Amino acid sequence: MDDSDVLTEVFANLRVRSSLYFLAKLHGDFSIEVPPERRRIRFHFVREGGCWLRMPDGKFEKLTAGDIAIVPNGAGQVLSSLPDLTPVPLGEVVADGALQQGVLTYGEGERRTRLLCGFCQFDEEVDHPVLANLPAIMLLRPEELGREPWTAAVLSLLAMEAELDTQGTTAILTRLLEILFIQAVRQMKRESDSPTGGFIAALSDGRISKAIHAIHREPQRSWKIHELAGEAGMSRARFAQRFTEIVGAPPISYLTRWRLIKARTLLESSNLDMAEIASRCGYASTPSFSRRFKESFGIGPGAYRRIAKAN
Repeated sequence: MDDSDVLTEVFANLRVRSSLYFLAKLHGDFSIEVPPERRRIRFHFVREGGCWLRMPDGKFEKLTAGDIAIVPNGAGQVLSSLPDLTPVPLGEVVADGALQQGVLTYGEGERRTRLLCGFCQFDEEVDHPVLANLPAIMLLRPEELGREPWTAAVLSLLAMEAELDTQGTTAILTRLLEILFIQAVRQMKRESDSPTGGFIAALSDGRISKAIHAIHREPQRSWKIHELAGEAGMSRARFAQRFTEIVGAPPISYLTRWRLIKARTLLESSNLDMAEIASRCGYASTPSFSRRFKESFGIGPGAYRRIAKAN
C-alpha cells in the first residue's frame, strides 16, 4: 500500500462529501463575515474580480480570478473588497433577502466580484489526524500549479463547469470540490521536504510511514509496539516517541482509532454480522468490540447500524 492508497482509504472511511452554498455576485465595496460552522471545509472559488480573505488570526490573503481558497475546520472568516471595511454578518445579509435560488447578490457599484462558495463535510464523530493538522488556509493559484498539472486540470474543469447552468452541473461541481481538496492534501505531502508534524508529514517520513502502512494493511492484527517499531526499522522507545511527535497520537492509540473508523464504515455499508466486523477490526470478541465502540462514540454498534441504515 503506497501513500496515495493510505490517503484514499482514509478519505473513503471519513466519507468526505461536498455541496455548494451559493454563487456570490458582489458589487462595489463589500465585507461579509462568515461565521464558524462545525468542522466543515469551506471553499471560495473566485470566478471574476478579486477579494480579501481574513482569517480568525487577523491575517489576510488576497484572492484573484481563478484562485481557490480552502478553509478547514469550520473556521470563521471575512470576505471583503478592501481589508479595512467593517464586516456585515452573513446571517444579516441572507435575512435581508440577498440569497435567492442559490445566488447571493450583495452590494452596489460597477466593480464586480463573483465567488462560487461550497464546502466538504465528513463524519464529524471521527477524529483522524489527517484533519487535525491541516493549515488554517490552503490556496490553489493557477500560476503556481506548474508542477501540479492534474490539479490545474481539475481547477480548469471546475471553472468551465461553474459557467454552465445545465442538468448535472451541481453534481459535477461537488465531485470536483472533493477531488480538489484531496489533491490539495496530497500536494502538502509532496511539498513537505522537512516535515515536523501531522499525518501528511508522517507519510513523508520514510520510517514512520512504514508503520502506518502496516496498520492500514492489517488493522486486524494484534500489533505490539515492538512489531511496529520493527516495521519502521527503529528501536521501540525511539519509534514510540517519533510516531507520537509526528502523528499526534501514540501508535496503539492510532491503531485503535483506525480500527473504530473502519468499523463505522463496515456497520453502515455492509451486511457483515457483528462478530465478523469485530474480527476484521482486530477485536477477539464481540463484547469487547461493542464496549470499545460505545466508549468512543457514545452509542453501541448495533444501535449505530440501525440508525445508519434507516437514514
